[in-house]
Amino acid sequence: MRNRRLSITLLICLMLACSQLNLAQSTSAAVPPGEISADLGPCSALIVVTDSDSKPIYGAKITTRIQYGLLGVKKLDLEAYSGADGRIKITSLPETLKKPMYIHIAKDDKQETEEFKPEVQCHAIFKVQLK
Repeated sequence: MRNRRLSITLLICLMLACSQLNLAQSTSAAVPPGEISADLGPCSALIVVTDSDSKPIYGAKITTRIQYGLLGVKKLDLEAYSGADGRIKITSLPETLKKPMYIHIAKDDKQETEEFKPEVQCHAIFKVQLK
């Protein structure tokens, strides 16, 4: 009887350990980048920010101004920061722009600017290396 209780206890402990291991593995899977939405259309821009050694930069400031509407009079300013993986995604961008859209990436004294052209590539990926 005592051996049976010990066996059941060990079996339960083993099952709990396995479930914890599976949980840890599933949470360490690829984490999607942080997102900010413009709510203006179907396009998107993924910005991947790295340093000169190609390591991701956390907390890089990404800003942009979207001019849309009749003659581009409406303006939307967006600002976000890159995550631990150095990535941020700007979603729901318009398919056509009245004026060019520039994405500014800055961290400390380093900065870069990328132009988003939805008519060329609606779902763009920008790999920005801050030097």
